[in-house]
Amino acid sequence: MSAAGGKAELPENPTLKEINWFKKQINWGELPPFYHLVASSIGESEGLLSHGFDTALKRLIDERNWNQELLNIPRPENDTGKPRIALYQVITDRGFELQAFPFAKKKEVDQYIKDCAYMEFLVWDPHYMRNIIRINQLDKFMMFYFQRGDEADRALIIFAHKLVNSIIALLQKKVNVVKVSGVSVKDLYDDYKKRMSYAVADDTVAGLQSNPLKDGY
Repeated sequence: MSAAGGKAELPENPTLKEINWFKKQINWGELPPFYHLVASSIGESEGLLSHGFDTALKRLIDERNWNQELLNIPRPENDTGKPRIALYQVITDRGFELQAFPFAKKKEVDQYIKDCAYMEFLVWDPHYMRNIIRINQLDKFMMFYFQRGDEADRALIIFAHKLVNSIIALLQKKVNVVKVSGVSVKDLYDDYKKRMSYAVADDTVAGLQSNPLKDGY
């Protein structure tokens, strides 16, 4: 991760560990608190399946909690025979979240429900199952990046984008993801980039010297 001249560099497709290392190299051996907050959230999300503790993701893909009696009923050809969920990418006061909602018939459910004949999960507890991942203050971190961030900050945002997509792809294999909606990490990044571009342009225009001849002749 160091160039021939000794300067720290990021590999082409860095891991979170490599991004953190790079951040330390360009920041006097430390991880700034704001960066550390976001990186820690990303690290927790990256280990959802490998960690031993219970997670929303594990509960969703645990077939022991699927209503097999309902799922085994003959279904349309395009139905996977797996429980349906809708995924939403949202910004809350805590940061970026990927949220899941199950179905009862055609209705998306957002409440505790157990042993319902029309629910494809035996138990749905939104307190433990709705929020798949949360990346704390990611939206504010993006704003910080466009104001005075560095290459490591940008790499962390890109890593977050790839991580969210990989978790969505995993869910699409394990359950029946009916839809993915909301604002993706990339959408959020592009929006902030556009807004900051206009803000810089407005400041530039405001600071330009006016043509003194415009009203003189």
